[in-house]
Amino acid sequence: MAFRRFKIGWKQKAAAFNFLNTAPFGETLYYVLQRYVTKTIPRRLAPTEETGAAQISHVRKFLRRGVRLDEATLFEFGAGWDLYSNIILYCFGVNRQITVDIRRLVKAEAVNAVIEHLQVDPPQGAIRRPAALIRQSHLEQDLRESYGITYRAPNDATTLDFADDSIDLIATTSVLEHVPDHVVQGIMRECYRILKRGGLMSHVIDYSDHYAHSDPSINEFNYLAFDEKAWAKYNPDIHFQNRRRSSYFRQIFERCGFAIRETDPWHGEADALEKVPVSSQFKRYPRAELLELGCHFLLEKPA
Repeated sequence: MAFRRFKIGWKQKAAAFNFLNTAPFGETLYYVLQRYVTKTIPRRLAPTEETGAAQISHVRKFLRRGVRLDEATLFEFGAGWDLYSNIILYCFGVNRQITVDIRRLVKAEAVNAVIEHLQVDPPQGAIRRPAALIRQSHLEQDLRESYGITYRAPNDATTLDFADDSIDLIATTSVLEHVPDHVVQGIMRECYRILKRGGLMSHVIDYSDHYAHSDPSINEFNYLAFDEKAWAKYNPDIHFQNRRRSSYFRQIFERCGFAIRETDPWHGEADALEKVPVSSQFKRYPRAELLELGCHFLLEKPA
């Protein structure tokens, strides 16, 4: 995680996020702080096999299912600052990608840092390396012409203008944990509508307390100690975490019509969980589910 390069107390970080969430031009200021103060943009990129592990996992799951990446149209929501996922997928041969975000965050300098890194350290199994750099003044044009990436932002993923059954693949990395409950189901319904019969959807979801990525005084289960009301003051939109677990996402996926083909959870240490006084809100979960720090879901729209 890029945040690990800059250590800050989590409550101080939450206060900063609350300020940025309401300040005029807060998102621009957030970028400037990350670029020039915390220096978490560009993100830590090397080694690619580690920093791009989730994206590489998407590719491997698709290939094991017989997908021709060069013939597929892939959709992603939650594009972020640097299109890291999209450029890695390009390296593996994906020729057509559509990526949307509720906010227009992409910066050419952040994308170019990814491009320059992958030119010298492409992921294992890549069939090509990125070449052309991107101009901020011609962002959409350069992404489309050089990498087959259509970038749309701001764009609400609950109301897409794509035709029914028009997308072959959907993939996101560390996105769904940031989506509010009332939005998750709307996005999944749209994903079901636009995905072709037999199409695949791959989501890597990080359940860990993201404040722990930059504050070693807490562990990745820290937020389980707070009920919804107490957590609200640490959970502004600009750094929102829905704190949902695997059972929640399973229910949403199945309710929207997807078949769950694979689940690959990863877990934290039991000793770390024992150090957290778990709120009554989370005590209803089986301990095994609370120990999950994330999960990779592979879903299919039944043929």
